Amino acid sequence: MTIQKWKQEYDSLKDFTAAHAEIQINMTEISIPQEFRDDFYQRFDMVREAVVEERFASLPLDVDNLSRNYTLEEKSVTEQLGLDDIWVPADLLSFLHKPKAGLKRALYNRLFELVQEKITPEEFEQMADADLAAALVDLFCLGYEPWAALALIRLFDPDKAFSVLLDEDFKPYLGELKEIAFGRQFHHVAMRIPEFVLHSKKLDRHIAVKMPLAREVETFYIPIEPPVKPRKRTGDTSYVLDRRMMFLSFVDDLDKIPVFADIHKRTIKSPDLTVEFLMKKDLADPEAVIGFRKRVEIMKPRLGGCLVVMDPGEDADMAKPAENIDVIAAGIDPSRLESIIDKLA
Repeated sequence: MTIQKWKQEYDSLKDFTAAHAEIQINMTEISIPQEFRDDFYQRFDMVREAVVEERFASLPLDVDNLSRNYTLEEKSVTEQLGLDDIWVPADLLSFLHKPKAGLKRALYNRLFELVQEKITPEEFEQMADADLAAALVDLFCLGYEPWAALALIRLFDPDKAFSVLLDEDFKPYLGELKEIAFGRQFHHVAMRIPEFVLHSKKLDRHIAVKMPLAREVETFYIPIEPPVKPRKRTGDTSYVLDRRMMFLSFVDDLDKIPVFADIHKRTIKSPDLTVEFLMKKDLADPEAVIGFRKRVEIMKPRLGGCLVVMDPGEDADMAKPAENIDVIAAGIDPSRLESIIDKLA
């Protein structure tokens, strides 16, 4: 019987640890002297890589396709707008550029449980399967959102883009855009402003773009004035790995950049369109549907909302959760996002 590759690598790790009495790993202690750490972690990583490699082909989502398409859109938008960078948090960027390396991170703590003999190899395999399945869905969803956003930006056929800043009177104005980081905006405790404004040659109009955290949108409007106004939140959520949505708004006067929300004043400027990204199963989840509806009700987009389905499969006929919310069975096909552009046209 052929021994699985990961078990061979694990045996190598155990042999290395046993050969160096200075390394102390047990149920309650992990002590790896500095001179052995590089060799230890090289073997440790080879175990994780082997586990991922053995399971990668059977994973239910097409992460290789997402990775290829993200890399293409990243390069295209960077060149088209003359950007220095498109910034994504390190864990997510690792997954988008090298999916296997990104998934490997999900096994770090679990493998240490095995090394410490808190679990058996059989238990490790079962838990590793569950860990990878959960990490796959999370990272796929989180990675799909910036891919789709960049694909939309490219479909607008932009020839100019500007950052959005605040002057001393807290009025938004345009500046030079050198980097896109979704969720990043000029620091302000209460105001939620666009991350950037681009000029679309396709529509011959300026468009303000923002990608807030979906869960934060539900706090944009509070019916009752809070007794204490928060001071520490800046509005910059670019470091946060969580689900996002997208606001798109026409800007007809570049001296009047929209403030989508002022949390202290409890005011909202409705975007022209909102876009959210979801898995097909979410359309059958009452709580998820309530969330989509609630965020559209809060923001009241002039043209309604769009729900982009990340994994439509063969079933492209999906019911709308509300009359003003369209469902787009996009998958990883940028041409299917054209309907969002058409809705704005």
